[in-house]
Amino acid sequence: MLKSESAKHTHTHTHRCAMELFTAIINAASLSFVLAGAGVHWTYKEGSLDQIHWPDEYPSCGGRKQSPIDIQRRNVQFNPHMLQLEMTGYGEVKNGNFLMINNGHSVQINLPSTMKITKGLPACYTAVQMHLHWGGWDLEASGAEHTVDGIRYMAELHVVHYNSDKYNSFDEAKDKSDGLAVLAFFYEDGHFENTYYSDFINNLENVKYAGQSMNISTLNVRSMLPENLAHFFRYEGSLTTPPCYESILWTVFDTPITLSHNQIRKLESTLMDLENKTLWNDYRMAQPLNDRVVESSFLPRLGKGTFCRQEEIEAKLLNIESMITSLGKHIHSDGGYRPPNKDPQAIFPLVLNFPASKLESYALMSLAQPMNLHSFTVCMNLRMHVRPVHTVLSYSTSANENELTITMGYEVGLWIGNEFVNLPHELSPRAWTHYCLTWASHTGGAELWVNGALGKEQYLRAGYTIPPGGDLILGKDQDGFLGISDSDAFVGYMTDVNIWDYVLGPEEIQKGMSCERNSEKGNVLNWGVTRMSLYGGVQLETEHKCS
Repeated sequence: MLKSESAKHTHTHTHRCAMELFTAIINAASLSFVLAGAGVHWTYKEGSLDQIHWPDEYPSCGGRKQSPIDIQRRNVQFNPHMLQLEMTGYGEVKNGNFLMINNGHSVQINLPSTMKITKGLPACYTAVQMHLHWGGWDLEASGAEHTVDGIRYMAELHVVHYNSDKYNSFDEAKDKSDGLAVLAFFYEDGHFENTYYSDFINNLENVKYAGQSMNISTLNVRSMLPENLAHFFRYEGSLTTPPCYESILWTVFDTPITLSHNQIRKLESTLMDLENKTLWNDYRMAQPLNDRVVESSFLPRLGKGTFCRQEEIEAKLLNIESMITSLGKHIHSDGGYRPPNKDPQAIFPLVLNFPASKLESYALMSLAQPMNLHSFTVCMNLRMHVRPVHTVLSYSTSANENELTITMGYEVGLWIGNEFVNLPHELSPRAWTHYCLTWASHTGGAELWVNGALGKEQYLRAGYTIPPGGDLILGKDQDGFLGISDSDAFVGYMTDVNIWDYVLGPEEIQKGMSCERNSEKGNVLNWGVTRMSLYGGVQLETEHKCS
């Protein structure tokens, strides 16, 4: 729907005042990045009003249509009728007066009202401003707000518009359900400088401190965007900062923008926040999708992490049959429970008991597909005895004995490609605890979830791939010289060990804590389906955490 002819005529006559009005509007109500609420200082991760507590002061932040979200490619709905966006005024504008400001939460550039989206959305939307979100310079953390299949890009650009067919200003539109539209673009780390960003990156030094601003005379937003604008996701959401109004129609583009490593580092290290500290990690964590639908303008390429196709369903059914046979062959005389054969799909509960009196016990897994991991999620339910270190999982190849090793104790130890990090947590001996560990090669970021609570991210082995061809065992460490070692053996109960070759989103991890029998299982190690051989006196138990 376009403006009426009289509205167009009025707009033409008032165009000379557009920039003055625009500046006044921005200063009065800049999308959520100017401090919302007099005297209230919200933060992302520190203080009494960090993002967990935003709903206490801003009720909309606890709504059911919050942003950002984790976009799961296998769950999006392809909509062939979605039109490409027609963006006018996005090209080079000279002799302008565009304000670039450090508002203490991000860097923002005010945009001319001649920039509009005229087709592809429910109305005509006029540009207001653009700003970025990024990660942590010292931690080499990614900082995009939206994630795709659990993967977080280096940074994210938001170009903000308001519904100018229906509302007179951003200020009027910002809290209306059809008021705003935001275009979101991801950034990735590359080898070569993106010259379209050179001036912008160099100008960051001129707005180093919160409140500093400068005027830009030349701006070409289109050149700062990716060439391919045909592939995008769309959903209804909110502002990603207080007051979190659920007023945004989000368009998240699939093709990332590439910046050089040096440009990314300058973005992450130049600006200072309101407390005169380096401004980084300015992103909100992914919010629940709830009953919303994410649509796509294209058929997403379903790579690693896609499962439940027909041939895989059939393979899993065959694996169930094979596992029953395998358990019958390999359980030693001191083993316990044997799954019933009459219903091969009902291998539940399947709980492994590693007795303290038999430290030599372990389980050898026969994976249906090779590891070859660029990223992963490992989840499990454990009930451990008191012991300094328990080796839960060990994957070893001829090249590295610790390709992937996970230990539990008063810290969680994670080895990838023979590199090691500690992830702190509070051990609860003899109590069932749900653990998930995630890792993504492109950043090296590893996260630990304990009973649905996320810990501090650590980093190791960025750019590494865990290779295929190794042995995966549960309950024991694998030593290249000594073979399978009794040192740091697991003692206790283990169940629901699943491995995915992608990073699960927060909703999926928390759903996995439930006792639903149909909860999602790993596509690399699928508990109750993947064949295993038990050695040394591992016992099968029926006492599950959901019993």
